[in-house]
Amino acid sequence: MAVDIKKVQNRLLEMAKVITKIFEDNNLPYQIAFGTLLGAVRHQGFIPWDDDLDFFLFEEDYPRAMEILRNNLPADLFLEYKDSEEKYFHDWAHVKDVNSTAECIHFPQDSLYTHKGISIDLYIMKRIKEKDFAQWRFNKGMEYINKRKSFSFISPEDYQKKEEFFKSRFEKEKVLTGNKELFAYISDVGYQEIENILPLKKYKFEDTEFYGPNNYDAVLKVEYGSYMELPPEKDRLPHYTNVVFK
Repeated sequence: MAVDIKKVQNRLLEMAKVITKIFEDNNLPYQIAFGTLLGAVRHQGFIPWDDDLDFFLFEEDYPRAMEILRNNLPADLFLEYKDSEEKYFHDWAHVKDVNSTAECIHFPQDSLYTHKGISIDLYIMKRIKEKDFAQWRFNKGMEYINKRKSFSFISPEDYQKKEEFFKSRFEKEKVLTGNKELFAYISDVGYQEIENILPLKKYKFEDTEFYGPNNYDAVLKVEYGSYMELPPEKDRLPHYTNVVFK
């Protein structure tokens, strides 16, 4: 069954407006991330084939943000996190729509969670010294696959491949030995210069505005290279395989 991308995007936008209003009302800084930032810059909204929204929160604000969301989200949104799901293995939280059911063949383990609706990712960005980045990233990678292993969400073969990849990446990145402070996060690239992120500024996204990084060009070049070029049509794929609204 084909996904009604526009309907999913409209609902995600509604959710994002609720979440970001809670953040702004409580002086919690946030920023759009990854494909959401790319969409804001390249399309002034959603990437046409994308059915996903990503935000960053700063690590020092994360516990307070989780508490505020738990206490302020409306009944049709659910904070999915390690404190609300027994087998949750991500390091970051999702805000899920309770009035939809979504399937994704790439992440079948997500169907084991209580709520199966479309979601918004709330990733974590932390300050870290350059010399500590490689070890931090290796530790985070191993923590992630060990959680998945403990819940039988990863095969022994995939676990070994991931472990070897993390070790190889650590060997390449341990050459970073300076005392310069960076912002680190979970992604293929994994860090940004402080001045690329702060101060935050607003970006147009569809019919609203969200906060994003100070220097979108530098951030997107690090993440995507020639980010204004559209990918081949074969790679323009939605996140979800199927979405049903109640």
